[in-house]
Amino acid sequence: MNLLIVESPSKAKTIEKYLGKGWRVIASVGHVRDLIPENGSVDTKNDFEMHWQIMPGKEKQIKLITDEVKKADAVYLASDPDREGEAIAWHILDILNSKKLLGKTPVYRVAFHEITKNAVTEAIANPREIDSNLVDAYLVRRALDYLIGFEISPLLWRRNLGRSAGRVQSVAVKLVVDREREIEDFKPQEYWSVAADCDLNKNSFNAGLTIFNGKKIEKMTLTSKSDVDAVLSKLNTPLSARVANIDKKKLSYRPYAPFTTSTLQQEAARKLYFSSKKTMSVAQKLYENGFITYMRTDATNLAVDAVNEIRTFIGKNYGNAFLPKSPNIYVTKSKNAQEAHEAIRPTHFNGDDTELSEDEKKLYDLIWKRTIACQMTNAEFDSVGADILTNDGIATFRAVGRTRTFDGFMKVYIEDKDDADDESDAKLPVMNIGDNITITKLNTDQHFTQPPARYTEASLVKKLEELGIGRPSTYATIMSTIVDRQYVEQDRQRRFHPTPGGWVIAAYLAKYFSDLVDVNFTAKTEDTLDDVSNGKTNKLNALNDFWGDTENMISGAKDVKTTDIIDEINKFMNKHLFGESGDKCPKCGGKLGIKLSKFGAFVGCENYPKCDYTKRLGAEEQTENKNEPLDLGDGISYRIGRFGPYVTDGKKNASAKKYTRDTITLEIAQELLSGDKKKAEPVELGKNPATDKMIYFYPTGRYGAYISSNKVNVSVSEQPDLETAIDLINNKKPTKRFRKK
Repeated sequence: MNLLIVESPSKAKTIEKYLGKGWRVIASVGHVRDLIPENGSVDTKNDFEMHWQIMPGKEKQIKLITDEVKKADAVYLASDPDREGEAIAWHILDILNSKKLLGKTPVYRVAFHEITKNAVTEAIANPREIDSNLVDAYLVRRALDYLIGFEISPLLWRRNLGRSAGRVQSVAVKLVVDREREIEDFKPQEYWSVAADCDLNKNSFNAGLTIFNGKKIEKMTLTSKSDVDAVLSKLNTPLSARVANIDKKKLSYRPYAPFTTSTLQQEAARKLYFSSKKTMSVAQKLYENGFITYMRTDATNLAVDAVNEIRTFIGKNYGNAFLPKSPNIYVTKSKNAQEAHEAIRPTHFNGDDTELSEDEKKLYDLIWKRTIACQMTNAEFDSVGADILTNDGIATFRAVGRTRTFDGFMKVYIEDKDDADDESDAKLPVMNIGDNITITKLNTDQHFTQPPARYTEASLVKKLEELGIGRPSTYATIMSTIVDRQYVEQDRQRRFHPTPGGWVIAAYLAKYFSDLVDVNFTAKTEDTLDDVSNGKTNKLNALNDFWGDTENMISGAKDVKTTDIIDEINKFMNKHLFGESGDKCPKCGGKLGIKLSKFGAFVGCENYPKCDYTKRLGAEEQTENKNEPLDLGDGISYRIGRFGPYVTDGKKNASAKKYTRDTITLEIAQELLSGDKKKAEPVELGKNPATDKMIYFYPTGRYGAYISSNKVNVSVSEQPDLETAIDLINNKKPTKRFRKK
């Protein structure tokens, strides 16, 4: 009997069907061994010797493995094909050797990137040794994470600065905090645009002002209403004009590369609203059940057999016009893509997803379409630009149009909304140079420059990847860790905001552990791990290089007084805490600053205990009627209870922690009471300048989707932009209410 050991029970079940009699397939259920959670488990004085223990709860699994090994003629270690998988195989082999269970029983390492019968049997027919370089890279990574956790985290606990620090998570938190500082420092700049309503033989189109009085009009040229008025004073409509120039271009858009771990997480976040953790969990199930290839990869290349199968499918189902003469080839930008041989793709292309759950179907469909599209022809567009010159020569307007002339890969897959929307640039009427144009109306719009956008999971993963921080197997863990440890939180639009704890730990680490949160230092560490996995760098050299710098930082931080730490945090957070209002105590006039306690950071007065003024960080201002029940209708009310906000119909209560008196509605309350929380979450569109109240979009309500602001509701077919929403809310006619006589 041959024994095959994989990572998960579902994978074991799938593979056992392929192998049949003579095989026993069991699962390790992930890692089985880890460092002993105490000081000294990585001995920095003795060549970083590492001390392991069986992970709590894994004793039963180890007994199953050892019992089956005793009966086996050969053992095949088939954990996942990456560093962590190689480490699991190494740990199992080390345990078996330490128990002297193998004797003459041969042990083989096999790896496959898809769970199909051909892939599994081919891997078994071509076994290899455990890759010591990949194992060394894992050991370096695990030692570094342990040393940071056990050496730096106690400095945080003892001074109430935070729960933990991490080699990569701390950089992610710092990126979120730095973006928030950028937003707080941002000064919006006003600018204006002038557009013309044009008519050519009763065909209307729009054009933007590009030249006035011989001066080029760029984005920031017109910065005030007076600038615009100066332009309008010279241009009295209707204006006679003519077509002065026409540019025609053929545009060609290449299909996107097949998914890597990073791009799959980003696209699933944008299109399916999946968190990184959920994306990887669903992808894991698809992989284990044989639907897709391995889901942790940096590579964008595809196997030759897969490309041939895709091309056959395209020719048969879409025609030769959609099939390029030769396969599309994508170059992998990642430095370490050799750890996984392929991009994420379906294992077959018949599109059969009947066995899948709803979430699995959604993700599989995304992967399937992206993979098919990557081997299709380019999408083709005609682009037309026309310069409209007023007859007096004082102004030139530019009109641009774009029309898709051939779908190409867009027949199957569209990534961006603008790609899908052929109206993103207006379609222009047929025109020739010299044609007479009438400018019937001039429109002016006031704009303001926008601050940088807050990170979402998708954009933060993309940023980490661009900086060379983290690897495919770590992105989902990073995202969930910084949320779970309450260093960041997400709003309704899934944007990250740093919590008070996130601000504090970022301030502390930036001052006393600058290398740890320096993106270049962290990226260099990732490069070193890659070099170890490639055999270019020795494990001990890598650990010594890292530990030398880190040990110096730790030694320096241990001697710093808590009062000095608080002073540094106050400098870092001053603008965030007090803005333009200043840090003067409203009670006694003393200086306000950050204070630390086991219950978290708060703002307090320097004159404590004489002055007892305190303010909780992130706390909302108290309102007069905050604790009074809010009647929502249909016998349902919103209340504040001992455990926070909730809604009740008198018989049943439901938590409403995500909602305030301003954001809760009857429809949301009904959905919360029915248990459908997902449907209830509104999206902030922005403030209505007429009332200074937030406008919310609700995807579902009693009568479908709607927007709401200041107790005014308007039904909509889809989520509108802010400008449209403001117009709809402000022009809503009052509803006539009839009372029974």
